[in-house]
Amino acid sequence: MERKSFITVFIAGLLLLASIPSSSAYKGHQLSRDEVIDFTLTDQNNENFTFSQSRSDVHVVAFIFTRCTDVCPVITQSLKLVQDGLSESDAEEVQFISISVDPQYDTPERLLEFTGSHGVDWPHLTGDSEILAEVHKSFGVNVESKVIEAHIANSDPTVIFVNTSGGASELMWEPTGWTLHEIISEEANWTTNASYGQYGHMVTSINGVGPNENSTWYWSLKIFNHSSNAWEESMVGIDDLNALEHSNLVWAASDANASVLTPPSNDSNVSIQILYPDNSTETHTLQSEFNVYHLTKGAFAGAGMNASFSSDPNFGHFADTFDDDKPANDGYWVLYTWNTTDEGWETSMGGVDEIVDPGYIAWAPNTTEVSEIPMPESLQPDDAMAPIVCNGHGWEMGSGEGKHCMCDEGYEWAENDRLSCVSIGETENEYSVGHSTITYIMDGMKPKIAWPGDSWKVEDFRSDLEGVLSSQSSSSDGGMLPGMAFATVFSGISMAAIIVHIRSTDDEDDA
Repeated sequence: MERKSFITVFIAGLLLLASIPSSSAYKGHQLSRDEVIDFTLTDQNNENFTFSQSRSDVHVVAFIFTRCTDVCPVITQSLKLVQDGLSESDAEEVQFISISVDPQYDTPERLLEFTGSHGVDWPHLTGDSEILAEVHKSFGVNVESKVIEAHIANSDPTVIFVNTSGGASELMWEPTGWTLHEIISEEANWTTNASYGQYGHMVTSINGVGPNENSTWYWSLKIFNHSSNAWEESMVGIDDLNALEHSNLVWAASDANASVLTPPSNDSNVSIQILYPDNSTETHTLQSEFNVYHLTKGAFAGAGMNASFSSDPNFGHFADTFDDDKPANDGYWVLYTWNTTDEGWETSMGGVDEIVDPGYIAWAPNTTEVSEIPMPESLQPDDAMAPIVCNGHGWEMGSGEGKHCMCDEGYEWAENDRLSCVSIGETENEYSVGHSTITYIMDGMKPKIAWPGDSWKVEDFRSDLEGVLSSQSSSSDGGMLPGMAFATVFSGISMAAIIVHIRSTDDEDDA
């Protein structure tokens, strides 16, 4: 289904092969896997960088691309804070590295521009596509070019939402696992009972099947690991799962035989499989093409807002409430589409389910004047795209809950407020970010700690990094060969991969 399917896969998910739950020593995921391959790539200064010849035994390795307008800038800024918070002696022992997943676009010149805009100087590496493909595979990162293209803001569909108070916001398409579940279940005519609390939706029964008071089993969520060709337990709940990264899910009775599950028939398909307690299975693959209904549900879900629709068997879906709000006095929501020829909004002539592969759309109360609906930000003239934001000390990126400031040098996010920039030192070092990716802390050539996602705190990541440094110091004192020297001697690789997909949704030209 490619782009019309519910998913674009990008830099994706990690194979925590033989992953060990975090012990008291580390807050990230401890790994037990083989070394990565050695490689030579080109940095932003157009100089060669050979991994095994690095001056350090401890590395922090991230994967980015400069056309990514959300996750990559956030991860880069977070790692900058990690680096800035290290002691002088520790900083000398750590080598930060960012590796491009878009070598055809990421030239050294573009990487230099990227590092300059973020105020970082560690190696940002690019190179020959074939060499980088082996590097990505060794780290367990799968890259598909069609997903990189989907991260470019100008080509992504967005939703302009005008609420009943007249406030407007632009929402990017960021479907969650629960969005996928709702759409699949509706099409398959499945019924689900679920409670919603602090940790999101908790499924209690599917199609009338659920544990009774004396049962010890529960409904388990599984995602497909394409590298190991196996289903594995999801590390996050259904609401925190990125449907752009994981388009094939399983609801499995926890005590059922998972070996009876079948792998997805096609990477581009969107599907959910149910494994019942009696080991019978049921699968539904999304049949409908990507349309306004899918776009709207995914965009509102990504922004942490509800989008409620009614459905008529003859006329399809009708919008009821957005963000738990509804036009007053028997009002209703009007769907608008962007006319690229006239460069303006027009009332949609098609229904929610009839507009396939939509571009820019808008929802507004029927009392809204068309002139009051702002144009998509990526289409605005350059001089209209730089409002005074971030306290005048930076610029905004993203939309909805993912919106954040890119602060100028000498400024950082205010505590618990990513839309403000304050002088460094005015706030505590507690930072949170909001999308999916993976960053490794390396012990020599072995990935030792994995941090999936980007919702980690800077001080937690730094604590793990300092722990790895401490263990290196202890090993060195004991006469053991640490890090890269050891790795150079033993370069045999056992490939263990896990796909990490990064969605990117931002309004500038996202892991």
